[in-house]
Amino acid sequence: MTALEPFAKINCPECKVSVRVRRKFDHFVIIKQIGEGGMSRVFEAEDEGLGRRVALKILNRTYSGDAARMAQFQQEALTTARVTHPNVIKLYSVGYDQGHFFIAMELVNGGSLEQRIKRDGQVPEKDTLRIGRQVAEGLRAAFRMGLLHRDVKPANILFTEDGTAKVVDFGLALFTDRKDETGEIWATPYYVSPEKVIENHEDFRSDLFSLGATLYHALTGKAPHKANSNSIHELRMIKCRRVSLEETGTPFAPRTIHVIDRLLAFKPEERPESYDSAVDELRLAEGLTGRTIMPRMSRRRKLAVFTAAAVLLAYGIGWLATSLTTPEAVNITTAKPLDQFNLNGNAKTVGVGEKTVADSYGKALDALLKTGDFKQAEREFEGILAHADKVVPATLNKTRYNALLCAIISGHRKRAEELVNDLARDSRTGNDPSTVFHRKLSEHMSRNLGLRLRPSDLNYNENSEEVMGYLAHGLAEWHFGSPQEAVRHLDRFLKSRQTDASLEWVDQYRVLIGPYAQDAKLVASLDRFQKDMPVKEAEALLKEYQVARKQLLTRGTLVSALDGNIAALQKSIASQHIAAERMEMKEKLAHRQRELDQFSELNGTLPSLVRGYDFSPSVSILKDMKFESPEVQNALDGKLYLYEGARDFMTQLIADIASRGWAGRLTRLSASPVDGRVSAATLRDMTVTLPRGAIVVPMDQISPDMLIEMAQTFLKDISDSTDFYRREELIAIFARVQGRQAIANEVAGQLMDENRGFRSRWLKVLQSGT
Repeated sequence: MTALEPFAKINCPECKVSVRVRRKFDHFVIIKQIGEGGMSRVFEAEDEGLGRRVALKILNRTYSGDAARMAQFQQEALTTARVTHPNVIKLYSVGYDQGHFFIAMELVNGGSLEQRIKRDGQVPEKDTLRIGRQVAEGLRAAFRMGLLHRDVKPANILFTEDGTAKVVDFGLALFTDRKDETGEIWATPYYVSPEKVIENHEDFRSDLFSLGATLYHALTGKAPHKANSNSIHELRMIKCRRVSLEETGTPFAPRTIHVIDRLLAFKPEERPESYDSAVDELRLAEGLTGRTIMPRMSRRRKLAVFTAAAVLLAYGIGWLATSLTTPEAVNITTAKPLDQFNLNGNAKTVGVGEKTVADSYGKALDALLKTGDFKQAEREFEGILAHADKVVPATLNKTRYNALLCAIISGHRKRAEELVNDLARDSRTGNDPSTVFHRKLSEHMSRNLGLRLRPSDLNYNENSEEVMGYLAHGLAEWHFGSPQEAVRHLDRFLKSRQTDASLEWVDQYRVLIGPYAQDAKLVASLDRFQKDMPVKEAEALLKEYQVARKQLLTRGTLVSALDGNIAALQKSIASQHIAAERMEMKEKLAHRQRELDQFSELNGTLPSLVRGYDFSPSVSILKDMKFESPEVQNALDGKLYLYEGARDFMTQLIADIASRGWAGRLTRLSASPVDGRVSAATLRDMTVTLPRGAIVVPMDQISPDMLIEMAQTFLKDISDSTDFYRREELIAIFARVQGRQAIANEVAGQLMDENRGFRSRWLKVLQSGT
């Protein structure tokens, strides 16, 4: 049975009974097969050590025999085992047994997405988006450990009994910093990304494409590409065709169409730029499911409808205008100069109705400095800038400065650069302090928003309005540059003290720095990160980063820096664990080989220890032996079972001869047979009574076949079933030890069908090869 695959079903050549062979792998007992792929088979199995059911994935012999590929699978499996996430199937252990590499993993009983699609045809929109979000979260967790999946498809999405989606089968997984050197393209044609088959290049966005194709299949019941082909040329042609969920004709929410089409974008750069973005988009689409008011229309029909609506709206406005005979007067008022921010000048600030520029400015400043509503502040400041021709120059540039702060805090870099350019244009002339400050600020920030400029590179007067430059530079660095540089600029702003009463308004801006000051405490910890930190230090720092990441009050480059360090630490920790585990496995394999050599030497010594049919010395030695390798210990246990059984066989035979005697022809190995009655026996000799007297025959002159024949004669008179089965088992064992395989197989074959306990013990012997 050595050449047979695990759990193979064969018929006994003698009794024709069907049996499952090779059911045990290491300490796992196979229950049934639950799946099969191109590289492996998956079984439901029981972990004998922990008493739990697991999914046991056994790699085909072809790949298990490939040392390089097996090492890759082992490394990927060990890394995947480090991914702890509710949407990723948990790996328990990996190993190598009976010429096969195997992985033991979490067993879930809710079926797969593939089975659900086959059963239901189409999966409801909200369920599909929930599944997609959970899968994306699981893939994100693996990606943070440095893993790509490379084979996302409905069959690799499993469900728990409560419907939670879990990603399975990282068998094709590849570290993100390592290229696939095999030259092979392993993928499922329906779901593989275009860049994979066209350029044999992939990154996390390739997994996002496969996820989009999977969700498209779930929503529509059909794969996005009819690509059931192994031809690379044909696949390349097929994958060049763009697909859109909207073109299926099935009504879906607009946001669902948007996210699926973006995941399925032909160019990787058009897909979500990160897993965070993909998860957010799927969550948003999930929340908006079912809120569509207008029925789904084609683009041409939409254009016609909206054109007609525009005509009707224009007609309505015209009718309303002509029907009003007395137009309402519009009040034009003059606003007083705003004390805040020292707004002054000879020109009048003019607004429409009762709302003046000063009103808008005050409302914007309150949103910025009092309520912290930066979006509202940005809208108000931009509203003032939209009527720049009605605003005095001094007020205009101060508005631009505040709008610049809002744009930076909101992460609108392009708008911030536009505001800097506007400041540069409108502050070219003039020598008043405010104009000079805005000119200096625009000069410093005109190139790349002044990023990477240190406070010492600037010439701002800290006892004037110019100190506000450090605030702008600090926020710009925080959101778009270096958190470390940001801290230096913000610290310079905080330490400044204004003695001029006209500059008291500067202190109001200190409130903006509160959240940044708290988050700045984390900046120092960034310098503690090193790529090759010892595991314990790395794990402690990782925990610190993860806690801090959840407590951040601001956005900006500190977030990406923390995320980068978290990902690097996770990868470093995983790599070090893998290296340690590989070393441990290498030592285990070497130790296992030493124990195999010891067992082989012991196995060759055992027959020489038997004197005649006295198996006691061998049993004693076997009992004293212990091995750490399960495989070798199993073989030792099997050998002990056989030698103890052979010893008990002789004890039983001697007792039967003493109590009942045996009559017949006694065959001897080196002498002629004798007819008589065996009246007594020991492990050394037999006493045979003849008509002319008694003779003593040495036990080593009696053949094993003769002893088996005598035992079978005594067996005929046994009526107790328990005793009968025990004696048959001893006969099978003795025959096997003595090399009488035909007799052993015949007796064992009959007994296996009738006695479950014997079947378990005998299979263990067969599997251990003893």
